[in-house]
Amino acid sequence: MRRVTKAIPGILFDFSGIRTGGGVQLALNFLDSVFSREWPGVRLFVLLPDSGELARYPLKIPASHQLRCPSALLHRAWFERTTLQSFIRANGIVVIKTLFGAGLPHGRDVTSVVGVAYPIICYPESPYWRYLPWRAAMRQRIKNAVRRRRLLAADRVLVETPVMQRRISAHCGLAMARVAVMPPAPSDYLRASSREYPVAAPLTFLFLSGASPHKNLWRLPAVANYLIAAGATGCFRFLISCERGALARELNEHALAAAHFDFRGAVASRDIQTLYDEAHVMVNLSDLESFSNNYMEAWKARVPLLVSDRDFARGICGESAVYCEPHDVEQVATRMLAFLRGEVDVHRLVSNGAARLRQLGNQDRRMDHIRALLLSCVAGGDAAC
Repeated sequence: MRRVTKAIPGILFDFSGIRTGGGVQLALNFLDSVFSREWPGVRLFVLLPDSGELARYPLKIPASHQLRCPSALLHRAWFERTTLQSFIRANGIVVIKTLFGAGLPHGRDVTSVVGVAYPIICYPESPYWRYLPWRAAMRQRIKNAVRRRRLLAADRVLVETPVMQRRISAHCGLAMARVAVMPPAPSDYLRASSREYPVAAPLTFLFLSGASPHKNLWRLPAVANYLIAAGATGCFRFLISCERGALARELNEHALAAAHFDFRGAVASRDIQTLYDEAHVMVNLSDLESFSNNYMEAWKARVPLLVSDRDFARGICGESAVYCEPHDVEQVATRMLAFLRGEVDVHRLVSNGAARLRQLGNQDRRMDHIRALLLSCVAGGDAAC
């Protein structure tokens, strides 16, 4: 008689929606951690984007366990309904873990655990929308509607803060019981900055982000002009991880302001230490965040924070940051002048940040929690998921 063996179940780790920004760094840390531990009784599969830093990650699994997702919208839609579904069935995948995204289409016999870092889908009142061209706003709202609909198909949604938990539940129609809070862990690619504080001029304000509209980097030329008018010429530097062209229009005919900008372009996740070693203040003027890498990185690098006065930032940073309204140029500049003039208790900010960092744990502990959750899902432990 021929012996029938039960197929080994599979877990698919989905990184297909992560192409740029801080999510790449967290994804790289996650991948490092996934393959550093045992996964008894399951096979691991990975879905990566077809371009960017993640696409080049040296996976420690056979090529047959890897899949690349196309970036073009129509190609991705076709891929998700055809190639991906065939891959899921052929490999006995029973659990999909999306690190950050809206999840993937799947059958009823597949459990979907989705990590959400899309604050844009649950901040309809954000000032961000007032400054976005109407065509771009319309496209974004349509995209958000698709994301919210897809999230409804997830068995469990993971968010990083109670603020996001409440907002996702309220604005996406998800029962609170299906939305769990799992705080992130700081990157392993960073250590305490080697730069002492305070130091001689210029004081370096670090902006570690792309030039997406919600990041509000387009406000910086006006802020620089205000600082110059206040007598701070040569006393400050804006260190920015995007290309000069991103702010070319705003800096046009402002040569004196432009001289205070240091554009470094995109920086690989494993090289961010070099920027923190130059920084004196980390600035995040974003209208939309879930749990920005910038906050955790600044705490770990022992660099004080200047951030947007928003519910997500206050909920995360507490007394470890100075707050400002990102669309009030005078207020942003005034807060920076306080740093320049030594009027900010930097030691207090850094100490409070270190205390908040200790509450987060580390990548290993977070991965142990996720591993236990996913193995429980494989075993049919719906309640644990």
